[in-house]
Amino acid sequence: MRCRVLVLCAVMCLFVLLVEGRQRKVNRSGARSESRSRSPAIQSRHRNLPRTTNNNNHNNARRANRLTATSNNQKRRRLNAAKRNKRSRNLAKKSNRKNKVTSSSSSVSSGSSYASIPLDFKANFVRTTDNLRADKAFVANRYGGSFAKSSGTARLTNTANMEYTCKMTAGTPKQTFTVLPDTGSSNIWLPGPHCTSKACRTHNRYRPGKSSTFIRMGTKFAIQYGSGAVQGVLAKDRVGVAGLSVANQTFAMTTKEPGSTFVDALFDGILGLGYQSISVDNVKTLVQNMCSQGVISTCKFAICMKGGGSSSRGGVVIFGSTDTSAYTGSNSYTYTPVTKKGYWQFALEAFYVGSTRVSGISQAIVDSGTSLIAAPCAIYHRINKIIGCTETSSGECWMKCSKEIPDFTFVINGKKFVIPGNKMKMRVRTNKGNIVCISVVSCMGTDFWILGDPYMRNYCTVFDMANNKIGFASST
Repeated sequence: MRCRVLVLCAVMCLFVLLVEGRQRKVNRSGARSESRSRSPAIQSRHRNLPRTTNNNNHNNARRANRLTATSNNQKRRRLNAAKRNKRSRNLAKKSNRKNKVTSSSSSVSSGSSYASIPLDFKANFVRTTDNLRADKAFVANRYGGSFAKSSGTARLTNTANMEYTCKMTAGTPKQTFTVLPDTGSSNIWLPGPHCTSKACRTHNRYRPGKSSTFIRMGTKFAIQYGSGAVQGVLAKDRVGVAGLSVANQTFAMTTKEPGSTFVDALFDGILGLGYQSISVDNVKTLVQNMCSQGVISTCKFAICMKGGGSSSRGGVVIFGSTDTSAYTGSNSYTYTPVTKKGYWQFALEAFYVGSTRVSGISQAIVDSGTSLIAAPCAIYHRINKIIGCTETSSGECWMKCSKEIPDFTFVINGKKFVIPGNKMKMRVRTNKGNIVCISVVSCMGTDFWILGDPYMRNYCTVFDMANNKIGFASST
């Protein structure tokens, strides 16, 4: 009985399994047929939908990219504008700070009536004989003279030709240059952008392309020096000294600075302070333009030089005033008339070495652009005989630095101007490093004197262009 029951259960289970298997098979086949019947429509929709959707997506992407690019460009423009504004504010702050410094150190008066600018001096400067000979050739060419020789047997290194310099600006915005204030010439020149001479490569150049106030002229310019002619072209721009500014000042941009005269010079260019009558191409001078444009209230300037040592401050140039009391202790000047308007020339009534009268009346020129005193050759030989120095074939007179020499006295308009003898010696260094002394007086083949830095270090000098006179006051 039990076996029958088991067999019956097994049969029933098998029947159930067969029925369920058949039902699953039917369901699967029905699903396949339904999918086949719907596939053409689905495929059709799938074929059509992607094109439209993709095009829309591409267009939307392009629009998004354009909007993003536009937004980025606007952001960049805003950032650049902000940077420019910040840069402008910083430049303005720097300019204000510079103006404050300039106004405090240059003493620019309200109403632009006068201003002063410091003279710089190379600290602990010791000249070499090559310096001296280059300076002699420089001066000889300027005045048409001839020194004994422009070279000698000593082989020395040329470190600088001149000692006293000041700052000058040109252009808008300002380009700053170191210049030699030179009463022995009347032109302004600066190294130009197209100059390939070694002297130009070693100094600051004027860049006309960076100035909004530059005016092209194109007139050729040339001025003769010992090593050849400095050549260039004339231009106009805004020029400033000591915070005073002159519009449309004519000056030269050099294209050629030959030889070694200016290679090692401590200045970039020259600021001529003589009369217009000796100006190359009859260019109107800076001081004349200061007067005609009302930049200074009185048409005069003054130069006070100090004597070197460890200080780099070498004195001052004052435009539009004769108040040099800070350097002279007073404003008591002895004036003498200009005898010939060109150089600052006047009558020297007499000259003494010690108590010995060496010369009578002769003409003299005050020249801030030279470190020498040049005398007519006959007077030069008399001076050397009195002080006991040894003349050389190269045109110097050598002595021991310990040698005592008498005072030198210049008589101008009845007043004696005395320079101590120890200040009439110049220390020079040889190529072996030895220090020797020579007389500051050199021989010149003309009949007039040139009173350069050795004289001006002892006497502040007023150059009165309005009244054509020169004034001297003892420096403190």
